[in-house]
Amino acid sequence: MQGAFTERPRDDQESPEASREIHRHHHRGDDQRVSRDDRGGRENTALFAAALLVAIGGLIYELILGTAASYLLGDSVLSFSLATGITLFGMGIGSLLVNRFRAAPAVVFGVSEVFLGLIGGNSVLLLYLAFGRTRLHWVVFGGISLTIGILIGLEIPLLVRTFAAFGRRSTSELLGKVMAIDYFGSLVASLVFPLVLLPQLGLMRGAYLVGALNVLVALLVLLQVRTPRKILWAATAAVVALVGMFAAANRIERSVEALTYNDPIVYYQQTAYQKVVLTQYQDDLRLYLNGQLQFSSLDEARYHETLSASAMTSVKEPAHVLVLGGGDGLLAREILRYPSVTDVTIVDIDPDVTELARNNRLLKDLNHASLSDPRVKVVNDDAFTYVQNSKATYDVALIDLVDPSNEKLAKLYSTEFYRNIEGRLAPEGVMVTQATSTFFSPHAFSTVASTVAAAQPDRQILPFSTNVPSFGEWGFVLSTRTPQNLISQPLPKGLTYQDRKTLEFIMRTKPARTEFMEPSTLLHPRIVEVYNQDMRQWRYY
Repeated sequence: MQGAFTERPRDDQESPEASREIHRHHHRGDDQRVSRDDRGGRENTALFAAALLVAIGGLIYELILGTAASYLLGDSVLSFSLATGITLFGMGIGSLLVNRFRAAPAVVFGVSEVFLGLIGGNSVLLLYLAFGRTRLHWVVFGGISLTIGILIGLEIPLLVRTFAAFGRRSTSELLGKVMAIDYFGSLVASLVFPLVLLPQLGLMRGAYLVGALNVLVALLVLLQVRTPRKILWAATAAVVALVGMFAAANRIERSVEALTYNDPIVYYQQTAYQKVVLTQYQDDLRLYLNGQLQFSSLDEARYHETLSASAMTSVKEPAHVLVLGGGDGLLAREILRYPSVTDVTIVDIDPDVTELARNNRLLKDLNHASLSDPRVKVVNDDAFTYVQNSKATYDVALIDLVDPSNEKLAKLYSTEFYRNIEGRLAPEGVMVTQATSTFFSPHAFSTVASTVAAAQPDRQILPFSTNVPSFGEWGFVLSTRTPQNLISQPLPKGLTYQDRKTLEFIMRTKPARTEFMEPSTLLHPRIVEVYNQDMRQWRYY
């Protein structure tokens, strides 16, 4: 024990040169450890960043597919359900297939991300081409959703194996962190897509941006490991291609959009709420919202004159008029023909649509610059919120909203909505709402009539319809406390279609037939299901 603490004789000690050499070795070892630690930190950072980005991209692809399908086919419930279901099914397949890739998980991950970026980035383009060229668009939609799902399903297992291969974390701890990042990324995606990506970039540019991010993630991971140069060059080429497609997306989208519309596109915009398209062929100007025709200038007067005249001629000297929807200004044009009108309040949620109607030369000429009239006040607000909170009283309320094809619109066809509107009407006030087609969606038309009747039991309900060649036979529902005043007031000058004889025929002589349907409410939005059931028979699946 004593010898253990005895200092060695001086002649056994290292020479100064040897001592310096030992110190150099020690320092070199320390530097190597620091270098390895730094590299490990960079690898961890890169992999965690990759996990976050792929989580964001995965959910955005689902949202893009569902939104694109709903735009093209008009059934948002079916579109989003299939997009989610098929993608999740594919993810399950991908999670099973990962067992086939045991070697080089980082390289396999990078390659799969490159494929995901290329397929996902071009998904909107492929869907539009399929819709415009074939009747197999649902097959193409399902194939793209399944492929993207499989590639997404490979991501997390491969990332976990990549982490484990680097030996940085225990498997359980690692899996928990990666899953947490995945869920956090999903939250980010659910906010970024509707608030930033869709309104600012649109579907096609948004898809190319996410696709480019996927390939950048691939490069981020591949650069951390030994990767064949061919794969690195391929990934780099994919990024360049996707960035180029992103830059040219607007031109590509316009060219592809032309396949889905019969006439040349003269205006295109993706707003925060919808896709707005104006087409024109000779004298026919048409407005589409999310791919659904809103009017044709050749016959829109039949619709707007009927909607306005049915109410305006049934109230003595109507002065205060409320329009819910009608952001194109065409209904306001008709209302302003009546000399007794002192103010018109237009409530439309999309400011881009009302600005288009106010400033676009083609639309401005068609609506006679109605939104610039001093009697017109435009409120960009949700119609339900407005009538719920407003204290104003109106002689006439006209509802010119888009058809109830999805859950977002269901509240605008509910008993609660119509009850709130009744509270905004003067004692002898009249409400008229568009109520979908009596031919293409007869059950939805009847549901609107039943819903208005349930919401306003003390008022007389009158369903009627008129023929609009662009749409077919179109239905309306009127409610009034004073049925004796129906069509009692004179029609204004300048009408191109509607007259007293026609009004008398469609409203009194031959009103539209309805059947009893369960009313639609906020808790039970039956109108959406009924409408889509009616419309499915007219679509190809």
